[in-house]
Order: sequence, then C-alpha cells, then structure tokens
Amino acid sequence: MAKDMRKLVRSGYNEGQYDITYARNNGTPENFEKALCDELISRIKPDSKLLDLGCGVGLPYDKYFSKNNLSITGVDISEKHIEQAKKNVKSAKYLVGDFFSKDIKGKFDAIVSFYAIFHIPRTEHKKLLEHIHSSLKKAGIILITLGIDSMKCDVNDNFAGAPMAWSSYTVEKNKKLVQDSGFEILIAAEDYRTERHLWILAKKK
Repeated sequence: MAKDMRKLVRSGYNEGQYDITYARNNGTPENFEKALCDELISRIKPDSKLLDLGCGVGLPYDKYFSKNNLSITGVDISEKHIEQAKKNVKSAKYLVGDFFSKDIKGKFDAIVSFYAIFHIPRTEHKKLLEHIHSSLKKAGIILITLGIDSMKCDVNDNFAGAPMAWSSYTVEKNKKLVQDSGFEILIAAEDYRTERHLWILAKKK
C-alpha cells in the first residue's frame, strides 16, 4: 500500500491544481496558523535551521519563516511543487523526495510538516516521528499537523482536480505516537476552521 499511496499522492499533486485551489500568495499564514508558527519561532534562535517536510510550493509557511530569519530546507514529493517553491522562496533550499530522503543532510533546530504526514500510510507515522526526532538537534522543536479520524486509506477521486489519498489515526492515538517517539507535547490544538486537523507543537526530550 505504501508504494501505491505515494504514487497516487505524487501524481495527484503533480497533475492537480492544489496550488491554485488553495492559493495564499501573500506569504502570511492565517491567524490560527500564524500564532502557532510564532510560538515555534519564539522558541528557537534567529538563523536557526528549519526543515519543512511536505513543503508544497513554499507558501505561505516557508516564506513566513524566511522573513523571520530562519534558514529553510524544504522537501516535497511533487516535482511541480518544488519547481514553484524555488521561485516563491529564493532564499530556501528545496529538494524533491519523500520524508525519509537521504538527500536531507545534517540536524535541524526545528522541523515542521503541515497537511502532509497523513499522505503516507499511518503504519509509517511512528517511524517518521522517530526519524524526525533523530534529525533534530538537542531540545529541537516540531510543529506538525495530523489527522483527527481513524482512516486506513481514504481516497478522493477529485481533490483539486486529481485523485488524492489520506491515512491517519485518532487525536488521542496521534498524541500518544508523538510522546512515544520522544517528544514532550507543548501545545495540542484541534483546528476546526474549514477542515479538521490536529496541530502539535512539541520539544525533543
């Protein structure tokens, strides 16, 4: 399932119009998101290294972090998104690959992943969180979004113009996965604006 899901997600973002459907080109996250991004920024030093897993086109988050003097590395499975991200945030470094790409070098002060982790099979979420933990410097910070419902693999045949897939656990299961992967949860907030997501800000133990 993992290979098939990745293939579907990659082709979905390459062939669909996600960047247009959800365009936010002003480079500023919405108020709910901005408050959490600012909380992360307040906990790390200027010029810190930040890794964005599933960075999309770099807007609005990477642009916002870049404006706040962070050194950004972004990775995304979609070649289309990376091509656009390089134009949108010229100060950042971007790579085509998945979350476990060996092209991601070094350790980071912070790692973020927005609306992306549920695009890999949920059976890999614990492995990913442990990988994120090992990729952080001491007391590093994460800010991630996860699903809130139990879905083994849910497919939408027309998400922004192309098929897309999601896989997630419940809120409580997700919190436990984060804690069991070596993190202290600082903030856990459910987002009910348009689509429901779980936001977690956590610190590496």
